[in-house]
Amino acid sequence: MSLLISVRKSQNITILDLRGRITIGRDSDSFKAELRTLAQTVPCDILINLAEVSHVDSMGINALVQSFVTLRRSGGNLGILHPTGHVRQFLEVTHLTDCLPVYTDEAEALASFRPRAALA
Repeated sequence: MSLLISVRKSQNITILDLRGRITIGRDSDSFKAELRTLAQTVPCDILINLAEVSHVDSMGINALVQSFVTLRRSGGNLGILHPTGHVRQFLEVTHLTDCLPVYTDEAEALASFRPRAALA
């Protein structure tokens, strides 16, 4: 299944609901392009919902890490929501769950952005 990206907003936070696979090729390219476009708005807060992502490879992980660093440098933030199965295992094995904020509850994830967002 190709990667499908749905974009929605909750106040100043952009939520990307992803469905499919984030793997080398067109899927990771479209994911990176979407993140780059969003990051042009400074500061930018993005919550990436991985609940319906069945597979992620090193290119997908690269896009997440690169976006996290870019957003943090420009005063924004990135969070991960609902990684499951293989995706969660991959994040844990690579220790990205120690570096990237990962949430199982959307309300909690959105609240984590608010203290910084309230100061803007």
